[in-house]
Amino acid sequence: MLEKFGRNYQFPLHLAQRHSVTLWLVDYHSKTTIQCSDGPLTITSTPVKNLAVFKHYLLGTYQTTQPIDMVIASGDCYIALMAQRIAKKLRAKFIFDVYDKYDEFGGYIKPLGFDLFGHLLKTADMRLFASHALLHSLGQPEYDAILSNGLDANHFRPIDKAKARHKLQLPADATYVGYFGSMEPDRGVQDLIAAVQILREQGQRIELLLGGKAHNSLQLDQPGIRYLGNVPFADVPYALAASDVLAIPYRRSPFMDAGASNKIAEAMACQRPIVATRSPNLTANFPQQAQELEPYLAESSQPSSLATVLAQQLLDRKLVAAPQNIYWSGITSTLEQDLKRLNHDPA
Repeated sequence: MLEKFGRNYQFPLHLAQRHSVTLWLVDYHSKTTIQCSDGPLTITSTPVKNLAVFKHYLLGTYQTTQPIDMVIASGDCYIALMAQRIAKKLRAKFIFDVYDKYDEFGGYIKPLGFDLFGHLLKTADMRLFASHALLHSLGQPEYDAILSNGLDANHFRPIDKAKARHKLQLPADATYVGYFGSMEPDRGVQDLIAAVQILREQGQRIELLLGGKAHNSLQLDQPGIRYLGNVPFADVPYALAASDVLAIPYRRSPFMDAGASNKIAEAMACQRPIVATRSPNLTANFPQQAQELEPYLAESSQPSSLATVLAQQLLDRKLVAAPQNIYWSGITSTLEQDLKRLNHDPA
């Protein structure tokens, strides 16, 4: 309920504008059951810790007065298994939303060798994938669909750099390379730190502007780094706008290669110059923009390569046009057409 900006909240919210939709959230963190609404969307959030989620499932209190023709599962394999069983009981279509490679999650296990992820992929009536890499490696492109992560057009927008720096209390005359988000090793933040250090040693007066939860392997209290901590969601567009260049330094890994990170579209929507590594996270999901950014693409896990393209982009400040259909409303309209196709509804 705290992350209303994510796909698990925004897609139901937008679908509910034209359809009868109930959102059931599984809460892994708190012990509070919540029942509320957001406009036409009815919401129930049930905790795992006090077993409320199992009570809700076993008693069938998820059922509504109106017939349910589709059950869409998103989040992880255990939520999807429950959704599959509900769909079977209600004789509804089961749609599996795969927004990450769930079998790479830390909590995923194969009891007695049983591959739950593979089973759910095989038995779903339709699969939705957040990235092209996931669709082509796990799905059936002729039957399944891309359901991209979306943005709020009113939130991620171009903002004047001076205004953004004033809001965040940053000096007006500094040169910032920005990165905001997760900092696990495969995100490449260590490579970005090293690349900025290379440029500083060459005499460039630049700093790395970081925001997000710091990984314990990173040393952020060093010259050339300004760490903003966990940036509130409301301030993220200002942090992006405060940067002279935004970096997406992803390393190659099965998890990252299969992903569709929001920060790529966010940077484009906010109209900031970008440097990135040649990760399928960018090249497969945004091929046109990746082609435009070719002079500013570095090899993954190579700080020297990243330093070279950073230096060039700091000179050029090359912008790429935001991709089409990156906002929630447009993506949801496409989703509606895919769901109608599943029900053989030509309307």
